[in-house]
Amino acid sequence: MRNYSDNKKRELLISALEKYLPETLTDGEINFDTLRETLGMSEYYEFTWAGKQSVRREADAPVTHRELKYIPEKSFNPDNTENIYIEGDNLDALKLLRSDYGGKVKVIYIDPPYNTGNKLVYNDDFSLTNRELAEMSGRRVKGPRFREDLKKGSLIHTNWLNMIYPRLKVSRELLADNGIIFISIGEREIHNLRQICDEIFGAENYLNQLIWVSNITGRQISGHGAAKTYEYILVYAKDIRCACSFSVDIFFARNKMPDAYKGFKKDIREDERGKFAVGDTLYNHNRKFNEETRPNLVFSIFYNPLTGEIRTGEVNDEIEGFIKLPPHPNGDGIHKYHAWRWSKEKIARESYNLIVLPVKKGYEIYTRVRNFNKTLLKDLITNISNGDKELQKLFGDKKYFDYPKSVDLIKLLIGSVKENDIVLDFFSGSSTTAHAVMELNAEDGGKRKFILVQLPENPVSKSGAERAGYKNICEIGEERIRRAVEKIRKDNPNAVFDDGFKVFEVADKNAGGNI
Repeated sequence: MRNYSDNKKRELLISALEKYLPETLTDGEINFDTLRETLGMSEYYEFTWAGKQSVRREADAPVTHRELKYIPEKSFNPDNTENIYIEGDNLDALKLLRSDYGGKVKVIYIDPPYNTGNKLVYNDDFSLTNRELAEMSGRRVKGPRFREDLKKGSLIHTNWLNMIYPRLKVSRELLADNGIIFISIGEREIHNLRQICDEIFGAENYLNQLIWVSNITGRQISGHGAAKTYEYILVYAKDIRCACSFSVDIFFARNKMPDAYKGFKKDIREDERGKFAVGDTLYNHNRKFNEETRPNLVFSIFYNPLTGEIRTGEVNDEIEGFIKLPPHPNGDGIHKYHAWRWSKEKIARESYNLIVLPVKKGYEIYTRVRNFNKTLLKDLITNISNGDKELQKLFGDKKYFDYPKSVDLIKLLIGSVKENDIVLDFFSGSSTTAHAVMELNAEDGGKRKFILVQLPENPVSKSGAERAGYKNICEIGEERIRRAVEKIRKDNPNAVFDDGFKVFEVADKNAGGNI
């Protein structure tokens, strides 16, 4: 199957319109109003805001004057590493990564700046001034009413939307067909972000809106309403047809999130294929599945206690030397039997994944669960707070960064995706994602690689980072990775994992050097 880029798809669309619907083009560009009218779509819904058309064009525009310049003096164990840390604006960085990493990233996790109403450090050329916002919305620039509307009303969302939209649009090009994106977000922009992601990734590729209970004691900063205890993590697939279910290690879930994951006491045994847990009984407990609705799943199972052989036959059959396990009686008052969960063919093909055990009244057949140390991830994440304490501990109990995400949270998310490879975080902050990737690899022998991008913005002055000699957040993040390697080595002395990273910066082309 051909895998066209978004630009190529656009070229193909314009070519088709030139041939079949030339009236829908104006100066070589698609006139969407005319196209909708031609297709009979005069009434439609579109999520829009001031500046949206500009950021769409910006996302598609190539970066011709910038490149990724290698900084050897900032790199750490660079000789054999595949990990990358990029300093600079993440929109330029994402565009520059397209040539080498387009369609190759398995997991994206980002924690973009929440919209607090303050000025964004990502001051893109297409961000709008207060005057431009007022003119486009038909409001007066001056006066308390405008300032109040700008602070609390819809105008406050515009620059944030213009910042996030092109970055998400370009990031989609980097995702593999079976790739997943996780986006941490607060309450103010969750609804807008959902609509943006529906447009960029496709509403059909929506997976989950996870609830992370980050502060069970709650925060009340608005002066009204209930205390807030949670944040959101929005999850989309590049192509839901290729997406896997999310799983979590039972030991991790039970110990890190006891409020959401309880029990998991398994009967663990071992056979020639390895360890397994005794699973559920093979019969379908739902009475709606019976000889009428599932006639092909109603039959008898036969078990030879001397050889362990398992066969199937008709309900009234008998086989010499075999114990008969008839289908369970149905208690709905209408039908005779429950259906089995497996077909005759599946039982014949995978009888090694079944086990017959004595019960009070005869025998019962159960499944053998090979991957018994995993369970399905729930959309409620509990008992995991933010990463303040763990980050401070790495830096000698000093606080240099506000509201870092927890390593356990990022491990939970990226570890839930099967066959993980490249993990991208283009709002990397304190480098929690790099820490989580290396720690996971050290624990499970994985080969995950990280790509981090961070704007070298100044650290918050009250954090004390500047007094400690850290000129920007990138320096804090890079040092955090080095200290994380030291900690992981101490905790897992025999672990084999990629413990280095190469540093690049987004630079003008005349600076020389590239990725």
